[in-house]
Order: sequence, then C-alpha cells, then structure tokens
Amino acid sequence: MHIAWKGFLVGLAIAAGLYIFEYMAIKSAGAERAKKTAKKAEILQEERSRLRGVMMFCLCCPPGMAAIFWLTMG
Repeated sequence: MHIAWKGFLVGLAIAAGLYIFEYMAIKSAGAERAKKTAKKAEILQEERSRLRGVMMFCLCCPPGMAAIFWLTMG
C-alpha cells in the first residue's frame, strides 16, 4: 500500500475518533445541564459552533496526514 494511503487512513481514524469523542462530550454536557435545570436535553449554539470547528479540522486531517506521511516517509 502506498505510504500516502496509509497516512490518509491514519488521519481518517484520528479524525473519526476525535469527532466521536467531542460529540459524546457535548452530548453528555447537555444531558447534565438538562438534569440540573429539569429541561429537555439540547445542544447549545456555542457547542454547535465548537462541533462545526472540530468537523472542519477533521475534514483537513486525512489529507494533511497523507501529505505528512508522503513527505516524511516517502
């Protein structure tokens, strides 16, 4: 397998793990906040923008890792 593909797959795994972790943390914080205020659990606007920022990073991570692997190990 070409080294750039390996980098892409590593970046994809890192991005997926990071996004899932961030989503679960935000969802957990929303559930705790809902429990404290006795309201329906929801994601705040600040948390949505933070999740959107993480998504933009996650979209850049696989091509970036592919480039790094290709430049350093290729």
